[in-house]
This record gives sequence, C-alpha cells and structure tokens, in this order.
Amino acid sequence: MNAEGDFERFTRPELARLFRALHLEVTYRAGRGDYLIRQRDEHPPGHTDTAAAGTDTAAGTTGGAGAGAAAGRGADVILDLVGGAGSSLFGHNHPDLLATARRCLDEQVPFNAQISIRPATAHLARRLSQTVGATTGARYVVTLGNTGADAVEAAVKHATVEHRRRLAALQQDVETTLRRLHRDQLADTPCASGPAVGRPCHTVLGEALTRIEAMRRKDPVFVSLRNAFHGKSAGAGTLTHGANVPGDLHVPGPGHRRLTDWTPQRVISALDADFDSVCLLTLDTAGRAHSAVRRLSPVAAVFVEPIQGESGVHEVPAATLAALRELADRHDAALVFDEIQCGMGRTGTFLASEPSQVSADYYLFSKSLGGGLAKVSALLVDERRYVPEFGRHHTSTFADDDFSSLIATQALELAHTYRQRITETGDLLRRRLEQAAARWPQAIAAVRGRGLLLGVEFVLPQPASGLLREAIDSESLGYLIAGRLLHTHRIRVMPTLSAPTTVRVQPSALLAHEEIERIGAAFEDAAALLARGQYATLLQHLTVPATSPWQPKAAIPLPRGLHRAPHPPRRTHLPRVAFLANIDSPAKLASLAPELAAWSTEQSAAALDRMWGELDPFEVTRHTVTSHTGTQAEVIMVAAPFTAAQAGAALRAGHGAWLRRTVLDSVDLAVSLGAEVIGLGGHTSIVTNAARDVVESGIKVTSGNSLTAACAVDLLQAQLAESGPRRRVGLVGAIGNIGAVMAELIAPHCESMVLVGRPGSKRRLAAVAARLTGCLDIHISEDMSDLADCPIVISATNAAEPVIYPHHLADDHKVLLCDLAVPGDVHPSVARLANVTLVSGGRIQLPGLQTPHFPGLTLPPGIVYSCMAETMLLGFEAGTRSPSYGGLTAPGVLAARDLAARHGFHPARIVFDDICVQPWNADPTTTPTKERSR
Repeated sequence: MNAEGDFERFTRPELARLFRALHLEVTYRAGRGDYLIRQRDEHPPGHTDTAAAGTDTAAGTTGGAGAGAAAGRGADVILDLVGGAGSSLFGHNHPDLLATARRCLDEQVPFNAQISIRPATAHLARRLSQTVGATTGARYVVTLGNTGADAVEAAVKHATVEHRRRLAALQQDVETTLRRLHRDQLADTPCASGPAVGRPCHTVLGEALTRIEAMRRKDPVFVSLRNAFHGKSAGAGTLTHGANVPGDLHVPGPGHRRLTDWTPQRVISALDADFDSVCLLTLDTAGRAHSAVRRLSPVAAVFVEPIQGESGVHEVPAATLAALRELADRHDAALVFDEIQCGMGRTGTFLASEPSQVSADYYLFSKSLGGGLAKVSALLVDERRYVPEFGRHHTSTFADDDFSSLIATQALELAHTYRQRITETGDLLRRRLEQAAARWPQAIAAVRGRGLLLGVEFVLPQPASGLLREAIDSESLGYLIAGRLLHTHRIRVMPTLSAPTTVRVQPSALLAHEEIERIGAAFEDAAALLARGQYATLLQHLTVPATSPWQPKAAIPLPRGLHRAPHPPRRTHLPRVAFLANIDSPAKLASLAPELAAWSTEQSAAALDRMWGELDPFEVTRHTVTSHTGTQAEVIMVAAPFTAAQAGAALRAGHGAWLRRTVLDSVDLAVSLGAEVIGLGGHTSIVTNAARDVVESGIKVTSGNSLTAACAVDLLQAQLAESGPRRRVGLVGAIGNIGAVMAELIAPHCESMVLVGRPGSKRRLAAVAARLTGCLDIHISEDMSDLADCPIVISATNAAEPVIYPHHLADDHKVLLCDLAVPGDVHPSVARLANVTLVSGGRIQLPGLQTPHFPGLTLPPGIVYSCMAETMLLGFEAGTRSPSYGGLTAPGVLAARDLAARHGFHPARIVFDDICVQPWNADPTTTPTKERSR
C-alpha cells in the first residue's frame, strides 16, 4: 500500500503537493505524551538526516522508555509542539483517557443509542455548565456536536432563532396593544407624551408593526473581529477573516459585519447605522397613551475569540471584550465567546476570557475537550436565552454519544488537575522564547500568547534574489521554518493558518521542563540563519530528493484574473517591456539565487523538483536599456518557475496544459507590472504554441525567435559564401519554429541539406523539405550520425539535454557547429574537438558599454539572448509590429534584423571564451519585404 500516493490521489491532492514541496511528507505511526514516532525509512537511500544524533534523549522524558525503544527499532522521536492545533492539551494517548476509552469498549457502552436518555452526555453537560458557571455565575444548556465548526454553526443557528423570536414577541406585544386600543375605542386618541405626542395611537402602532415586520424579513447580521478565525464551514467561514483562501472558495453565508477597529468606543458605536427605530405605546391608569422609542437591530450575535489563535496568537484586550459586551447589549444580541482553541485551561484558566471579567451569553468548546481521542464540541447557551425547541430540532447522528462524552468528562478532570502546571510551564517556555527574540531581533518580531498557547512571529526576510523572495514569502516562511526544525532538531511546529509568519507553539501540559531549552535553542538556530541570510542552510532540508513523483495541480485552476494585481505606480515614464524565461537548468540555480551557491547541482535539482508547481512566477530584476539612437526602455525579467527538463518531462507526460497555464500566469504578472511588450524566452514560447496562446489586447507579444534566426543566418550566409563547392548543411530541429525558418533561409545558399530529427519525425521533416527552394539535394534522416558528412551544422531543438555528441560529427574535416538552443543542444565534450568550431549563436551585443545583469543568464557582460534583445527593440518602437508572434517567416526574420541594426544591436558569436561582434552583413539578395498583417 502506498499511503503517500493514495493521500495525493484520493484525499487531499493539494496538501500532498504542498507537503512534498516543503519536505513535510511525513507519516507518524504512534504518539505518546508530547512525542510522535516517525519511521526513518522515509528518507531515500543514502540520505542522512541533519538532526543531531542524540535526540533519543527525548524518550527519557514524557515519551517514556517505549518511545526510546521505538526509536531504536528504526523510528524517529519527534517533539510535537503543534498539539493538534490546540487539541492535544493532554498529549498523545494520555493513559487516563486511554483507560476511559478501553472501559467503554470493554463494557460495550452503546455508541448509537439515539432517542434515549444518555447518562454520560447528561453528566458532561452538567459538568460543563458548572465549570463555566463557576466563573460567570450563570447556568447553561449544552448542545454537543462533533467539531468546532459544528459548535459555531449551532451558535449561528441558535442566535438566528433567538433573534427572530425576540422580534416576533415584540410584534405580538404591539399587535396586542393595538387590539386593546381598538377594543377600548382609544385607537384614534392622540398620544399624550413622548416622541409621538399628538399623533393617533393606531397610526403610531401601525407604523411600528410595519417596521418590525420589515426587520423580521431581513437576514440576521453576525459580527466578528478583524483577523478572526471561527472555522471553514459556510456560516463559520463567513465569520472568519483572512484565512488565506482564494476568494471564490468563500461560500456566501449569513449576513456579516467585520470590526476592523478594536478601539472600545469605536466598537460600541460601530453598528449604530444598522439601527431602526419605532415608537411603542404604554397606557396609564387613566387610559392615556405615552410613547417611547424602541430601537430595532438586525444584529443577532457578536462572535469573538478571547485569544485569536490562527491569526498569529493575538490576545483581544479586556477593554475590547467589555466593549463587545456593551455592543451586544445595545443591539439585544448574543455575545459569543469562541474558546474552541484557547479554552479548556490551555491558557492557565479554564476560560481564556476569565481575566477580563467579561461574561458572554454563549460559549464554544472543542479541540482539547476531546482529549485528543474524541471528536466532540459543545455550545453552551445561558439558560435565560435558550430557545426550548432548539434541542429538539437541531440534532446530529453522531452527537451526544456516551463514548465521546465520557472521554470529554475525563478531559475536564485533567484540565483541573494540570491547571497549575500549565501556568508554570507556559511562563518558563515564554521566557525562553523571549530570550531567543531578544538575541535575534532581526529575525523574531514578537512572542505572544498565554499559558501553552504561544506564537513566535518571524520577520519576513528580504533576500537579494527574486527567486528566494518568492520562495520565502509570507505564505511559506512558517512552513520552511517548520521543515528546518523537523529535520534538524526533530521538533514539530506549524505556522498559524491566517498568519503564516507566526509559528504556533502549543505543547501539552505534560511538557518536560528540560525540553524547554531544546525548544529555545531550535528557535534560535532558525532565527540566526534568517538574521545572517544563511538561506542555503535554512533550506537544506529541501535538497533531499522526494520519494514520490511530481504531479501537476488539479485540472480546474484558479481563474486567471485572480493572479493579476493592480499596476504599481510607475517610477519612470519609459516604455516598459517584460521578458519571460524559464529556469535553464539546476546548474544555473546559483546564478539565479547566489545565496544558494553552496548547493551542489544534485541538491539544486532536488530542491527545484520539490518546488516545481508551488512557486509562482516572480520578478527577477529590472534595468533600463538604451538604443544607440538614445531611445530607452525599462526591461523587467520575469521567471516562469520550471526548468527546461521539467518542461520536457511535463510535455511527455501530457501535462502541456499545466505548463501553458504557468506561462500565462507569468504573462499576468508581466501585465500587472505594466509591461507594454512581453517576450517569451526558452520553453515559454514553445509551450504557448510560439506565443499564439498568449492573447492580450494592446500588448505586443513576441517569441524573439526571428532575431535568433537572423543571427544564425547572418553567420551562415557568410560562411557558405566562403565554402566553395562543398556547401552541405546539417540542420537538427527543422520541425521547430526556428529550425523551419532557418531551413527556408539557408536552402538557397547551399548545395545540399540534411534535415535530422528525432525518431518518428520523418513525415514532419518531409513537409518542411517540400517547402524549400533553391537547394539541389535534401536528405531526411532520423539518425544523428548522418551529420558526419556536413561541414556546417545548425542545431535548434527544444531538448532539455544535449543531443549532439562527438561521434555524430566528422573527424576528418573542419566543422562549424552553430548551437541556437537554450539550454544547448551540444554536449560539452564537443568543444574539445580540434576540428570543430562551436559557436553559441542567438546572442546580441548591446550598444555602447551597457552591461545590465540578468540573473540566470550566464552570458558575458553586455551580451543578451536574441529573444530578449528583440523584446527590448520592440519597446523602443511602439509602432513596430512583433515579427515573432506565431510561426516565423523569412520576411519577419529580415525585419527583426533591420530593427536590431537601427538601434545598434549586433550579433555576438561566442566561441569558447572568445566573443566576436560584427555589424550585420549586407546581403542584396535578402531585401526585407513587408510582412502581411496577421
């Protein structure tokens, strides 16, 4: 059974991809106390974990001898600080909770006994009411469920019913008063006092009934705070803010208002605009009517987490909680304290809200209530507000079971037992983490929280390279730190959901105090690496080869519009062009990200394989480039995050649509950066059908291939003119966009031509040959050895690996080999052949002494690829059409050549380290002709 593959295919594909990318694809087979047991054989052969060898000492603490024995049998003991996102307050498999579970099974306690009195459920409800009531002085009716989101949804539902019934009761009272006035013939009597003085009583009450009915028809409104997290179901998700999910995953829920300003006075008056007012009447003993204003509000409930866990562990100030209490009272709404993560004693008091001395009407519990063994949640409603029919109609098949209730009751006992230990351990742990923050303020922004609900917020670093700025962004920083701590220190942490730069620290109440120093040291290690910019070490766990194959994202991607950001304000009035290029090869990674120069090619390849599909396109750099006419353009380089080898593998596996989508996302980024011209380099043009799939209005798009071909034609025409009668040319890659037009342009200048392609390409090569004119002899081959008879060889394939080796070429005469491919088609050993002159074609020298640096393009200073140069040139001339959109044409190649000549961009021929730059050759037989409109 392949659990990892099944998880990816049948369970959570996107999480599986994320885990693989971050090297968090870990399986735990057992848990005990604060420790999880992981098998060591998850690492590929030959890999050694970077963690220190002595970590098994953890087994001598709460993990016990059993954990140490497991480690000795080929497992890792991992200190777990995630704590089930707050669920494992009593550790994994606490013996008292296990004993309760075993007793239920041994005694065959019925799990399904619906429509009956369930003793354990009743006992749990009483204990919860008493425990909360000991702080608030109230008594509660308890509704049990299965998850925290269940409890939130139950609270939304109950508050809705309560709100409607209050309005209905008010409407009934007004109707009764109006009937009484009609009965006593006082309906036409004017009001004696108040805001409605002098107006007939029936008119006043009639208007009140109309307004009350209108309010009843309105959807109720629910209030939550900025950065709140209340769950992910429809109702709970509406109350949640900024949970890092795409906008189209938010399903419309109940009406909602979010309070962004926590200032107490602003909170109290925040919803005053939602009030409506009616006049109500009372009759004195003399039968006179007196009017008074009654405010109506659509607000049904106000939700708040006393400590916001998922937004980065932020405690809501006591003054704000008091203001929320007043806000709820002003609107006759329920105040709901969501203690799902912060309650049950995790902060040192049973209620995290207890120190504020503010009481709510509803309380929500889950997570630790189940002791890490049972799925159970609870909604507590003050019995003075409870709607009697609610429990009859709000039911669930799996709620109220005795198994979960017995475990939850035992968890309540443990919460009281460990209360003092939680406070003491939490104080020690926080002080140690604050020491780490004080030592590395450049890396740790804050330590927050109370008890065993702590968060360490890291400062988002700003690496020099665009690749690392993309890889270590606000969404991934916490996960990358988690990977470092897991694989180096055997400590398990995770970021908070809505604020991933904050790492949660939620150990159990059993955490051994000697482990606190180990935790502090691990956080100091990560902080030191960030502060010093030692990213190669911080990310070293990503260089371990993945054991599972890469899979593309799902077939239904995000809408393209979601990738486009507003244009940033321009810093210059120059025309702006963007050049898109994929990553050439793992060996070039250090050029693109010098911070990773310590990695070997193999490590770079492993890291790029892991990050494949998870990195978004990113801006690499930008420079201003000047024509020799004085015209300027701002050039932005954008990286499409895949290598040439990955592109080839994806195309062979049938994932071309995914590749194309990645390039189109890069185009979206370029458009959002204000590009007026977009150039597609490397495989970005190949996977978009020679740029045809890029459909933009008002933006010029080019593959840049016309100028690439022009450079080669310029060299080869001169060479052929000097070759005498032996003008035989071998062309590799003739069915490609560049190769096909090269064949057309070179054929009139040679005696014979060999078109060489991969196996199975003869039919397509024949179609190219049929279009050629002027050449006396054309030979079609699928055998690279047929190049041995060619003194001139041109190669322009899209292969990710070399295709031309020494044994393919002649050894008895001189050979000029022009390699136009990126990455190159020619194996490095060919350059050592004495009879072969290897020219790296498709390069352009910028005019003057300009030497802009474009990371990832490992070319001599002042030299750029022709496709990039063509992009720049189109920026200089707003009125010039792109010569390289779609299939190339001979007129388009010549037009690109003349465009380059006008601006002083000349071909550069690179042979080994020698660079030869010459003006374009004048050829009277290749007069430019006007391209037809496309």
